[in-house]
Amino acid sequence: MMNAPSPLYWLIEIETYDFAAGAFKGADLTGKVLILSSQLWSIIRGTQVYSILIGPGIFKGVARKSGIHVDLLEYISCLIFDPTRLRFDEPLPQVDIVSPEVIDPIGTSRIEEIVTSIRNLVMERGNVLISDPLATITAKTNIPQTAHYEEMFKRINVSHVSGAQRAKFILGGANGPIYRPFAENFPKLIRQQTERTRVLAAPFSKFTGFSDIEIMTDWMIVEKAGQDSKTGMEAIGAEYERTLGVIDKDKDNYIFEL
Repeated sequence: MMNAPSPLYWLIEIETYDFAAGAFKGADLTGKVLILSSQLWSIIRGTQVYSILIGPGIFKGVARKSGIHVDLLEYISCLIFDPTRLRFDEPLPQVDIVSPEVIDPIGTSRIEEIVTSIRNLVMERGNVLISDPLATITAKTNIPQTAHYEEMFKRINVSHVSGAQRAKFILGGANGPIYRPFAENFPKLIRQQTERTRVLAAPFSKFTGFSDIEIMTDWMIVEKAGQDSKTGMEAIGAEYERTLGVIDKDKDNYIFEL
């Protein structure tokens, strides 16, 4: 069995059409999904390949049709979507790894002082700018006769923002309306059977039951192929239960008061 990484919060914008939201058929659906998943998985069934996030989550949004709109709040256990349909009419975001834009969104952080030891080894020839030779070698011996180095200690102030602080900043602001009901509902999930959870199946334009045979069976999780013999609902259910268990054991780091 593979070792999956720790769950992360995923916050994804949803926009899909011809969606069936209960008795509201053929609607335009927009909103957000907040879900805790250990990674973005790939699932394959025949010629169908989709992405899936597996873990406790929530959808909050609106279904619209013919001037009528219905507010939706659905607790889900996984999100299935077609990655090729994400931002298809917009450029993909790019990250500047040289000069990251935001380090401390809260504006205050804990200051840590790190003492670094810097040792200057200087050579007589080479690619290092030098002041004194490291060693002098004569023709009669290969043992360095002299060595020179300079050791300095430099103090560096480092501003550190914990992951929990960042999560509270992101989830507690504009995303508070979706995070708060998710956090309030979380204690119920431990007692809930996986088969009774809901799935947002975007490619199939519907919320469905986890045990929906037509939609949920026969999938293989690509990243677990060869390491896990489970497939279909059994494989997805096992990953959901694993993720839920990890979060419950460490819930103070995942579910917090704002």
